[in-house]
Order: sequence, then C-alpha cells, then structure tokens
Amino acid sequence: MKGTLLAATFTIACSSFFSVAYSATGQDTAKDLIGRYYSSPNDCGRNTQPAFLCQGVIFRATVPSPFYDSWAPSPAAQKSGGTSFSYLREDSKFQKLVREENNGYILYPLLKLPAGKSRYQVLCSFPMDGGTDVRDEKGCGKSDQPNSQPCDKQGIYTGTAWADRYKQFNGQNNNTKECGFDVRDALDQHAVKNFNASVDAMGKVGQAAFEKQNELRIETWDPSRPAAEVPIQAFFYLPTTGGLDDARYDQQRYFEKTAVRVPIVKMTLPETRRQDATFSYNEWDQAINAVGEPVYRYIKSTEWVSRFDPGTNRKEWSLAVTLTDEGKKQSDSHGSDKVYAELLRKEGRDARWTKPANYEAQRNTMRRQLVCHFQIAENKEPWNLEPFRPYVTAREATQAGCNPL
Repeated sequence: MKGTLLAATFTIACSSFFSVAYSATGQDTAKDLIGRYYSSPNDCGRNTQPAFLCQGVIFRATVPSPFYDSWAPSPAAQKSGGTSFSYLREDSKFQKLVREENNGYILYPLLKLPAGKSRYQVLCSFPMDGGTDVRDEKGCGKSDQPNSQPCDKQGIYTGTAWADRYKQFNGQNNNTKECGFDVRDALDQHAVKNFNASVDAMGKVGQAAFEKQNELRIETWDPSRPAAEVPIQAFFYLPTTGGLDDARYDQQRYFEKTAVRVPIVKMTLPETRRQDATFSYNEWDQAINAVGEPVYRYIKSTEWVSRFDPGTNRKEWSLAVTLTDEGKKQSDSHGSDKVYAELLRKEGRDARWTKPANYEAQRNTMRRQLVCHFQIAENKEPWNLEPFRPYVTAREATQAGCNPL
C-alpha cells in the first residue's frame, strides 16, 4: 500500500482579529505520513542520499511541561550535542516508545522541508535503543562498555554482522554494548549503506528489535532558534491514556508562540510484527480550531478570584471553574481525567497556580479537588479549586467538603 504524497503547503485563514498559518491540512498530513511509512527505497534517488532524507517517519517522544517547550533541546541534549529520535517505516517498526511515553512530535524529512523551516543533521542510527545518553561523540560514539565504538571502527558494515554481534554480546540486554552506524552527510554513499544496514539489522534481530524502539541521533539545534523554524510536521499521540491530552497541550503551546497550527495525528503502533503502524487525523482531536481559537469542550469558563479563606485566615487565590454540559457528564475516572487535562491546558501555566518548587503538589491537589467536586458537589456552580490546599487522600478530601487544610 502506498499513500499519495502531498507537498506541504501554507494557507492563511483570516478573521478580524488575527491570521493563522497552517503547516498543511490534517488529512493531507496523515496521508503523507502513511505514504512515507510504506515507502522503503534504498535511497532518495541518488546513492549519496539515505532514505531518511525523504521517506519514513522521524519523531521524538516528549513529556509536556509548563516550564519548557517540548520541541526545545533539553539541557542534556545541549550538553552532549545530540538529541534522540526514532525512525518508523514498514521495514523499521516497533511496538512501543521509550519509557512507555505516548506523545511527541514528527519532523519533516529533510528533502521535503517547507520554506522557513530549519535544516537538521542526522548523525547516526542504532537498530535498537543505543543508550546514547552515556556515549561520547554526541551520543554516537563509545560508552563505558568494551567494543561499543561506532560500527565501522569494528568492521561491522551489514545488518547481519550487527545482529550476530548483538546476539553474541547482548545476552543481558545491555544497550550500551551496541554499536551505531554513522550516517552523516559527509559520508555520501557510505551513509546510505550504513543506514540500510541499520534498518536491515532490525529484521535480522527479529522480535527483540520489535519490542524496543530504534534510535537516531540528530545534532542538537540552537535552543534560541525561533519555534516557528523548528521543522515540526505534526504532533502525535498514541491511543493510550493521556496521550491526546498531552498532544493538545503541545499544539496549543506551539500555536501561542508561532501562530502556526500544526495538526495532531493519532499514531498507532503495531502490536505484532505482522501488523503495521497507522496514522489518522480527526478534527475532534485538535486543541486549536480552524480560525486559531483554543477548543475547550468540557470547561465553559474559568476565573481567578482573590478572596479571604477562613482556614488560613488570609487572602488566597481561588480558581472558579464552570463546566459545559459535556463536562458535567464526565463523572468517571477517565472523564475527570479529560476535564482536568483541559483545565491544565487552559490555566496550568498561570503563575497563581504553577510554581516550579511546588508544581507536582499543586497539580495533585487541584486534581483531587476536581474529582471531589464530581463526587459530592456536581450540582454546585462554579467549582472553586485552590492551589494552596494540601494534597490529601480522596476520603479526606470528601470529609473536608473538597476544602482540605
């Protein structure tokens, strides 16, 4: 099966208040990803162009936070000079992401970069997670394990040779014993051969490679690079709890910084080696609508109010939350998770809620208070949630009328 490849385009939708830039329509983005997934060429038309320049899906799993941008290089990536991504294709597939994460972003392939997007450099490829955070040479070199230097320095040039070495030395599943294939631009046709060997090694290893994501190291880009220049084609989520909410968070944050509406796509990884990954787009998944407005399906309104609290005997910040009719229906655990995720997206970066020193404690207590209101105050309007309150058990929250001290 091959999807129709569509060139990324930019359109502008105008209202009387703002204009919105689009990376591409969501449906076209999903079709493009499907087409690249099912295309498995040896190169991109020249024997000096590795296939990752034009085909396959390069992506990074991330964890959203109000304190950093998910697409920005982490402190560790800035220090090492390399950032970890994965490569997904019909002949290069796996069933889960690093640390069981469930969302992130997908890069445009280098030969299909739209205008205004910055180039990036793919440095090396590991058929399986290479434990690159403990390697030198931007994550492509040796670790503290013997025989872990790059494959070419050990005379390993094929997928078969890599798989044989893996089976010989990785009985304890120590990924820092693996070697990586150098795929830098300067190697030309050798980069093509090395990348094809990396992909081939996954098939030669078999089930063990399917059970663990592969790894590309990309040279860390300048953290001061404007967000609009980062070559993000889509945000993605896996169909597991929390993935869509986190993708919505990133989409909205990126739009606030760039006015570019990058689509969210659902990426479903295969459960068996006979299955394939899938990509789909649904307008319901989007956190930003067609005219650039945040979409809140469960929360009708929020308002911060400073008021005297008799428990602490001083003024405290309280968040008054009014739910939509759809929000009021979300009474089970999964439903309250969705309401809370939307609340976090709407108000979670406000300084009256989010303080770095107490971030987790504040998130936990606001979540507990929200659930408590679903349980004993569902008909009250609005609900008042206060970040200053301590995190307590569900029983204690109920006994305190959702206002623990």
